Amino acid sequence: MKVFFKITTLLLTLISYQSLAAFNNNPSSVGADSSGAYRNLAQEMGKTNIQQKVNSTFDNMFGYNNTQQLYYPYTENGVYKAHYIKAINPDEGDDIRTEGQSWGMTAAVMLNKQEEFDNLWRFAKAYQKNPDNHPDAKKQGVYAWKLKLNQNGFVYKVDEGPAPDGEEYFAFALLNASARWGNSGEFNYYNDAITMLNTIKNKLMENQIIRFSPYLDNLTDPSYHIPAFYDYFANNVTNQADKTYWRQVATKSRTLLKNHFTKVSDNPHWNLPTFLSRLDGSPVIGYIFNGQANPGQWYEFDAWRVIMNVGLDAHLMGAQAWHKNAVNKALGFLSYAKTNNSKNCYEQVYSYGGAQNKGCAGEGQKAANAVALLASTNAGQANEFFNEFWSLSQPTGSYRYYNGSLYMLAMLHVSGNFKFYNNTFN
Repeated sequence: MKVFFKITTLLLTLISYQSLAAFNNNPSSVGADSSGAYRNLAQEMGKTNIQQKVNSTFDNMFGYNNTQQLYYPYTENGVYKAHYIKAINPDEGDDIRTEGQSWGMTAAVMLNKQEEFDNLWRFAKAYQKNPDNHPDAKKQGVYAWKLKLNQNGFVYKVDEGPAPDGEEYFAFALLNASARWGNSGEFNYYNDAITMLNTIKNKLMENQIIRFSPYLDNLTDPSYHIPAFYDYFANNVTNQADKTYWRQVATKSRTLLKNHFTKVSDNPHWNLPTFLSRLDGSPVIGYIFNGQANPGQWYEFDAWRVIMNVGLDAHLMGAQAWHKNAVNKALGFLSYAKTNNSKNCYEQVYSYGGAQNKGCAGEGQKAANAVALLASTNAGQANEFFNEFWSLSQPTGSYRYYNGSLYMLAMLHVSGNFKFYNNTFN
């Protein structure tokens, strides 16, 4: 009788839990920033021990295990200075990038880890920031996107130019830090954030659209477009002109993304966002500048993040029809590609719908797709792409920087830990 009672209780508990765990295929038009109702996608998908998994991911990334670790101390002549996120790069040697540093800060503030946050920001301010009186006006006050350590262990700038998504995440992380922790400690996060926003506004925008580079006109990277961030910036500045400016930036960014997904819809791009676009959202074709990493029309490593940002925007600021269509169609192509691939996978890189032989999708790409589900209306896709992500182990090995960083961000997004902490002004 006792055994029967225990089994019955267990079954009722499972049935009760499963009845509560159901993918929301009608994402709200009211964003979580307004409603305060942050989705826990992992819970919707019936997962358990969610926060434990999130915390473990952070602890591994910021620990000293040298397996999933990306957070490393920087010293000079044996004296500790700060920490940095190591961009492990077996092809060109390890380096330090503004994207990684700012993503690390974002993870830290979302999980209330002030010490780790301060250690990363101290490094960024001291070693990544260019002087305000730099002889090249386009580099004044921006953050050098790539650093390395020399043979003596001292950091130096490999490329003083910016990668503007780094500045965007820096500003975002700093404003959240101000709201969570105040400004009376080592750093005045709010003042630093306002300085960063002014740098973005004055150095990294063209017609209120984020640039790919301050040296190239009419060119952007769709993965740099995070319209929800721009609305968040507007909500967290006090100057009315700046509020208006960032609202306009958010509107233009959504228009660009909406146009981009219209232009890549169906043949020949088959619904996949591209590495580069013009300011009207048109995909860039081929190579257009020296040193360009990949053809502009490729769906590749940067482009993975575009639908992640669409999911973020839909969740935080409210889902619109274009968010849903963009995600449903992009994931629809990848699902189709998987079923028609002898390797039973969708691949990392496509051009005009054709795989470019760069291998099957890895952890970072799958992580980005899981976040995109926050804008999805397709329960079948949710089951496919979420479970594929959730079953992954945290990235290890020589390519764990990019994959591991996106895995960490995705864990925050799908667990309800990625929030907008707003500053209050008296």
